[in-house]
Amino acid sequence: MKEIFLLLIVFCFISCKNTNENDLETEKKYLGFEDMPNRETKYKKVLTENSADNLKLFNALKSKLEKASFKLTKQKDIRKLSFNDCEDNLIISIDGNGIRQYYARSHKSEKALKNTYADFSIWVYEFSTPKIAKQNYDLLEKAFNSKGRFCNGKAPEKLVINGNEVFHLSTRAEMFRTYTEKYGEIIKNYQLRKVFL
Repeated sequence: MKEIFLLLIVFCFISCKNTNENDLETEKKYLGFEDMPNRETKYKKVLTENSADNLKLFNALKSKLEKASFKLTKQKDIRKLSFNDCEDNLIISIDGNGIRQYYARSHKSEKALKNTYADFSIWVYEFSTPKIAKQNYDLLEKAFNSKGRFCNGKAPEKLVINGNEVFHLSTRAEMFRTYTEKYGEIIKNYQLRKVFL
């Protein structure tokens, strides 16, 4: 009986040891926001270029927002942003003079909560060609989706592409996610109408 009891204790000890080793491997594999940067972190710079703004798209977006009681204002231009990819241990730095920021705020209070107004931000990253925009969109989308979409914080984020521009929509609260989703889809699906004479 003592041998069986001793064998059971040894088995439990070995089982627990293997579980802890697996947990450590998983922790190392999936870093958190707070774990970056570290000695093994890689860096990637994404360079934006100022190009002709897609004014027709923004005029159409502004019109839709105004009909929904939102005001869209241009914010001071930003020169640099960064995002983490926790799965690849990569910090992506967005730099250059092709970054614009807009802020949309509703004039109507949310029905469920008085004095709570929906708002969200839109960052636009401009690139020289649609091909370069698509490559950078894929890179950023992977980073935003890393670690279950929590590698860059918990704010609701949406990333869309239209032509040579990547649009990053973000809001402060989960309850406003429907706005970033809705207007992100409008931006993504917007097409310039060509007029043939």
